[in-house]
Amino acid sequence: MQKTFQVKPVDRARMYPLGVSFEEEGLRISAVCEGAEEAGIILYDRKHREGVRIPFPGHCRVGAVRAMMLSGYRDRYCSYLFYRGEEVYQDPYCKRVENLCGYGIRKPSMPRCQAALEDYDWGGDENVHIPYEEMIIYALHVRGFTKHRSSGVKHKGTYAGVAEKIPYMQDLGINMALLMPAYEFDEIMPENTQTIEQAVLSYKQELPKPGGEEKTPRLNYWGYQPGLYYMPKSTYAYSKDAVGEFKDMVRAFHRAGIGVSMQFYFPPEMRTADILDILKYWVLEYHIDGFHLMSGALSMDVIADEPLLSETMLLTGEWNARKDKDSGHNVGWLSDGFLYDMRRFIKGDDNMINQFLYHIRENKAENGVVNSIARWDGFRLLDLVSYERKHNEENGENNADGMDYNCSWNCGVEGKSRKKSVQELRLRQMKNAITILFMSRGTPLLYSGDEFANTQEGNNNPYCQDNEIAWIKWNHTTMGRELLDYTKYMIGMRKTHGILRNRTLLHGVEKLPCGFPDVSFHGREAWRPDTSPASRCVGIMYCGFYGAEKDREDEYFFYIAVNMHWQVSYMGLPKLPKGKCWAYRASTGKEIPEIEEDASSQEICVPPRTIVLYTVKEASVESGKPSGKKGTGEGKGRTVRTPKMTKTTRTAKVKGMKQPDE
Repeated sequence: MQKTFQVKPVDRARMYPLGVSFEEEGLRISAVCEGAEEAGIILYDRKHREGVRIPFPGHCRVGAVRAMMLSGYRDRYCSYLFYRGEEVYQDPYCKRVENLCGYGIRKPSMPRCQAALEDYDWGGDENVHIPYEEMIIYALHVRGFTKHRSSGVKHKGTYAGVAEKIPYMQDLGINMALLMPAYEFDEIMPENTQTIEQAVLSYKQELPKPGGEEKTPRLNYWGYQPGLYYMPKSTYAYSKDAVGEFKDMVRAFHRAGIGVSMQFYFPPEMRTADILDILKYWVLEYHIDGFHLMSGALSMDVIADEPLLSETMLLTGEWNARKDKDSGHNVGWLSDGFLYDMRRFIKGDDNMINQFLYHIRENKAENGVVNSIARWDGFRLLDLVSYERKHNEENGENNADGMDYNCSWNCGVEGKSRKKSVQELRLRQMKNAITILFMSRGTPLLYSGDEFANTQEGNNNPYCQDNEIAWIKWNHTTMGRELLDYTKYMIGMRKTHGILRNRTLLHGVEKLPCGFPDVSFHGREAWRPDTSPASRCVGIMYCGFYGAEKDREDEYFFYIAVNMHWQVSYMGLPKLPKGKCWAYRASTGKEIPEIEEDASSQEICVPPRTIVLYTVKEASVESGKPSGKKGTGEGKGRTVRTPKMTKTTRTAKVKGMKQPDE
């Protein structure tokens, strides 16, 4: 060994960062090696195809860190593993790994690590800095987003395939993509593992027995488990250069004005200092704009205080900002309360009106509040209105996995239905969810495919399903196309008007000398909402004076008539400033309610399970606005007259609408 490699000590000041990297002097190697056992590197190159062991010198150590320099070593295509005593393991700080085979194929041996290669030309790329109040977050699974044959991309299921869909995301109106785990992890689950909870506790290679029949491997499709955190997942790349392909994707997103954020799962025992090193590396090396951190023991205050991450989105579900300071401006809280309460309200449960009114105006100046109604765990949006029970039999766990109660309602039929009344009701309910999501004050998070009614066939936990159950199906139905148009319209409304996306909490009081509070609630009579336990109806008025941005005043008023009851409901409209009048804008149903007037007041008759939107003047620059064709339920900013509802239709339940369990 001494004739082949010249091992030199490393100065104490150069023992960090950990890992293996090429420097001007040669190959620098640094690792954590606790204990007194012999430890070192197994190096594989053109001269040592079977590998050669090079131990760390005993004197090159500080604490548990050992380091050495292979002076003059230049083989940039070498690979390596670490050893400690008899144990052989991958470098947790490695920046590349050999791509031995495709996704879902059991590796014949432990993939070897590789040192980082030449620098990447970013071409002047910079991070996209988007405050929480401006964000439209779009969550996606890198493989499942384009793997289906209907995706229409060339490189299906890869980073390059995601990049091909950027024009679609631009047209939709999102500006922050959130990737489910895309760091290097082994998707092959150990054979003796029965649940995902057990899978994240241990990682080991399970090789087929010689002469035995190999079983179909069980997959961890989602990837919420420990892994090699310093590199993108190699099997999500169509090329052998996963690092370069991932960076190409990020650069393409940034050129389109869209940020890129990533989910990371960290086991509870992982140190905050190590997590910080990982996040900083992805920001510097991969230009990542944000992270959704998933762990049972995160010190978010420490992470939020890191200067390098001061403009990086940090999203978590486990953190509350310290009351003694305002340093969480880049930290967001993913609200489960919004998800479950809004589902129950849309479903029509009792005693939900006050929770609804709280969530729709909730926001915080010190940190972001991120809202969702459907996401990666649980039912898809279409499944939320199509299934009352989970259908996870294909997961192989006797339907015992996943949440038992999803706050869902099947609209009268479990699963798929060809009945026109059921399909129309489901579309109406999905539009209700989209309207509430984008008309609420917190940052909206939309899961990919929900905008056009993608389905997982009632599976609410497809963590192991690398197939059409979990993949996004892009062959849109008529329902899907109409929902997509409506979603674009709502995103366009939100992006155009500051009152819908201001950072502060709405208090319901008059703070400006304009004669109106920032938000007000209304019932059968204007200014008198019904907040009793049985109430499912309310009118919400946003005053645009409180959404003025820079030098542009916004005098837009929004009146959102919400009726989640299975009967029609009358609602009173508040009077507007002199010279202004209410005009119909959109409805989640096919009916277009007219404004009924008398000498003293205005009111509308809102159909069952319907949200109707009124404004005060015709919009001019709203993107993605539907055409207003007959039957779509969207108008063009004018008061639309339709035949009045008869006395019978005002009081009778709509045929085919089953009352949900309360």
